[in-house]
Amino acid sequence: MLWLCIQLPKLSLEALTRAHRAGDTAPVAVSQSNLIIEANLAAHALNIEPGLSIATACAYCPGLQLLERDTEREAQLLQQLAQWAYGFTPVVSPRIGNSDSKALSEGPACLFLELGGSLKAQGGLAPLLQQLGKELHKMRISHQMGLGHSPSAAHLLSQLPEHRQWLAETRTPPSPQQWKQWISFAPSKLLDCSNKAIAKLYACGIKRVSQLLAIPLSEVGNRFGRDFIDYLARLNGSRPDPVPGYQPPAEFHSELFFPSPLDNSEQLLFPAGRLVRELCRQLQRRQLYSPTLYWVLDYGSRGAEVVNVELSRPLFDPQRLIALTKLQLERVELKEPVQALALRCKQLRPLETTMLREDFFEESGNQHESYQLIDKLKARLGHQALSGVTLKESYLPEQAWASADSLNLQSKPRGHQLHPINAPRPNWLLSRPDRIQQRDHSLFYDGELQLLQGPERIDGYWWQHHRHARDYYIARGPQGSLYWVFQDLTSEDWFLHGVYS
Repeated sequence: MLWLCIQLPKLSLEALTRAHRAGDTAPVAVSQSNLIIEANLAAHALNIEPGLSIATACAYCPGLQLLERDTEREAQLLQQLAQWAYGFTPVVSPRIGNSDSKALSEGPACLFLELGGSLKAQGGLAPLLQQLGKELHKMRISHQMGLGHSPSAAHLLSQLPEHRQWLAETRTPPSPQQWKQWISFAPSKLLDCSNKAIAKLYACGIKRVSQLLAIPLSEVGNRFGRDFIDYLARLNGSRPDPVPGYQPPAEFHSELFFPSPLDNSEQLLFPAGRLVRELCRQLQRRQLYSPTLYWVLDYGSRGAEVVNVELSRPLFDPQRLIALTKLQLERVELKEPVQALALRCKQLRPLETTMLREDFFEESGNQHESYQLIDKLKARLGHQALSGVTLKESYLPEQAWASADSLNLQSKPRGHQLHPINAPRPNWLLSRPDRIQQRDHSLFYDGELQLLQGPERIDGYWWQHHRHARDYYIARGPQGSLYWVFQDLTSEDWFLHGVYS
């Protein structure tokens, strides 16, 4: 097996500052329990390092922006990254970092990816690693990668600068012998164990893993315990190294937190574009789509507001989704400055073969334009402003259709479908038939009517008490208008039922 470990050393900072623009040079640091636990590059340049007290950090940089650590947002971001990684391989395992600010050296959060079954689909090891790094950079996520024959080995080597340099230049996985050399070369302080165990190793003069492996296991067990021996066996591959599996939920959730709240809906478009691009990449890889986007505007203590963007068909173009989002946000009046913007898709559905056929093999450009128009109208006017028409099983024209919540533009029938009668029908059907006057065997409706075509008999519900037997005709009015009229065969009265355009 081929395992990749992606360490996320600045997750606590990026969970709060990922919405910052790339050119922002303001010094920012994250604190917990009166200590600095992480800082950005601008703060590092001013000697702001993890472990400093807040008072010392503010003395170094009076303009330092301090943010309180939010472990819940870190966990959400890690789950989001695990969902992103699932688009490359079905074997993903996220591991949260240490939440204790006093244990800064016990390692950050990380992702474990098994790449052995994905190399062929991704074009080889080098293109896959390049794509992973490129997308993490787009998401503004700092990372360190390590490759190993087990998760423990990959985690160790991800901290070794020489291995990371080799990984950036390699094109093929290393041999087992090369892995053993890398592991032996690693400093013992990089082992995934407690600070107490690391201090004990250094007290014994063991500064390299090779020195540790040269000691008989019985002596190592007497000094460091059974769990440490088990870790070494998983490290060198002599014992299985299982990690918890990850199964992504059938939904999408991504969030950007703004240290400086935004008070204008126009300012939300830039972070919204980043979230939409993340969504599109995941949907395309997993062959899923979402019928509705839910934008959550977090006002902090004033609650949150949800803005829906409904889609008539699967859509993976970020520009079109951003355009629809812009139309919706223009209708929103912000109650308070927005502290966080989240994008949620509550129900991801698998793409069907008919959807793919329409996209790639059918000449449906006009239909696509119709879908775009419907989505824009919904975004501009609201969902309640649009409705469609659906067929019903009934012989009577006024009961053979019903109003639908959305417009149906499917070009291919699927399953049981109702087909309209192949006969001329008016575009405008009256809600209730209007009685026509009769005088001297002639029909009058704003003048005398002339029957042109018919009759077409519709006889429905004869098995019930109220039989509906009608003879329909096409009639012309004095001004040349065409009408759809019928005679009730029970009462012999005449009625106007529709008008032709």
